Amino acid sequence: MKQEKLFKHRYFYLQSAGLLPLFLVSLTDNYLTEIHTVKLALFIGLICLCVEIFYRIFYRRFLFMFGVSTLTLIQFASLKLLFYNSLFLISNTVFLGILLFINILIVRGLHRILFHRHSRDYSRKDRMVMANIMHEFMYMSRLLLYVLSFYLAVTIMFNTYSRNMYPDIYVFLNYRLNLILMMLYFVYECIRIILLNKMLSKETWLPIINESLSVIGRVEKHESFRRGNRYLHPHLRVIIMCGNRIYLQPGQIKGSLSGLHLDTPVSEDLRYGETPDKVLKIAMEKYISVENRNSPRRILTSKFKTDIMNRVIMLYVLNVSDESYAINKPRGGKFWTSDQIDAELGKGVFSTCFEQEYEFLKNTILLAWEYTEKEK
Repeated sequence: MKQEKLFKHRYFYLQSAGLLPLFLVSLTDNYLTEIHTVKLALFIGLICLCVEIFYRIFYRRFLFMFGVSTLTLIQFASLKLLFYNSLFLISNTVFLGILLFINILIVRGLHRILFHRHSRDYSRKDRMVMANIMHEFMYMSRLLLYVLSFYLAVTIMFNTYSRNMYPDIYVFLNYRLNLILMMLYFVYECIRIILLNKMLSKETWLPIINESLSVIGRVEKHESFRRGNRYLHPHLRVIIMCGNRIYLQPGQIKGSLSGLHLDTPVSEDLRYGETPDKVLKIAMEKYISVENRNSPRRILTSKFKTDIMNRVIMLYVLNVSDESYAINKPRGGKFWTSDQIDAELGKGVFSTCFEQEYEFLKNTILLAWEYTEKEK
């Protein structure tokens, strides 16, 4: 199974990089005249618009924050050129900040429409990539709105009441602090993505399968657990038998398929990229002693669904010849006879999954064993 790194947050997901056009205009505003800054903003905005259109046509993806910057620069330049006499007293930094704030709110409100309108044309991989980019935009834009709100409030109040009294502070607020905040914003997102990728690389991924057992995606194990039975995953179980006795031991993890009830020790989710043979081999080496390491037989594939999980069970049976050496590192387990199991069924002693499997075993393997014993 091909290991596609769809979950990784690539660096073209960086929403803070979409503010680069605004950063360039804000930086040059320190050195150019008002009219030259406006013309430069219009020039950069039109170039960015071409890039946005090109990227949408050929890569079929939206550059959310880059699009916000593009829209902001074009609006800034157009309004300044059309209403220069009315707007010349407003600081370029404040004007850009206000437009940026408004445009972020607009794009945040329309992001689902922009995504879902075109998602039907995307492949599964493209939808996952776009979903990651959209999620990153929503998170980072919310943070930017908080920062912008505070920055604009402080700057507007200072420019209104104290700009002539403290010219140095005015220069810092309008021409330096905005650049510093954008750089810190970029650094924060870079660090965030590095840490996020490191965390995701250590995550356990489960394959998502359909009713025909074909893999259609994957999801983090903790996310699957949080979503209950929304996702269908493959699960491998091995029933260890010695004659008509079945080895059972207490489960260790609440919320797992075994829970805290008695169950077979070999009960494993298949991870993304793993095959049943690989999981079976690892499980045999982990749980079964060398003396009893025979080849298990696959006897049943069934579906097991509860409120908290949804699994396709691949059930194997392993016959061992000696109970004494059957299990590596037993944890309070023992071999149960069919009569002992029958006496405790329905009392919450065994896991629900095992009780369902036991009914099948009782009518097949255990029945055949009883018939064989009578023939002797």
